Amino acid sequence: MIDIWGVVFNSLWIFGLAILLAIWSFGRYAAHKSGVRTRDKLREPRYAIGIDVGLLLFIAGMVATEERLWGRLLWGALGIAVLVDGIRYLTRGQSRDAGA
Repeated sequence: MIDIWGVVFNSLWIFGLAILLAIWSFGRYAAHKSGVRTRDKLREPRYAIGIDVGLLLFIAGMVATEERLWGRLLWGALGIAVLVDGIRYLTRGQSRDAGA
């Protein structure tokens, strides 16, 4: 018998990684086309939001499939950190450079 919840929870992290790969691939293509570095292209808001969505889906899948409480807490803390960074980025319009 198929474990429906297992399929749903595992599809979260798989879908999150698929989004990350798609964002990176499209960003790489757009960077090459415009003659800038991929890193600079991925810092643009439309790519940065997509990266955050992909990361949050991946982390949600990890939280849902983790059996140990301490593992869930660590994944949850990482998810909160990604969410806070994304909100800070959107509200302040800051660059995602290290130290900015």
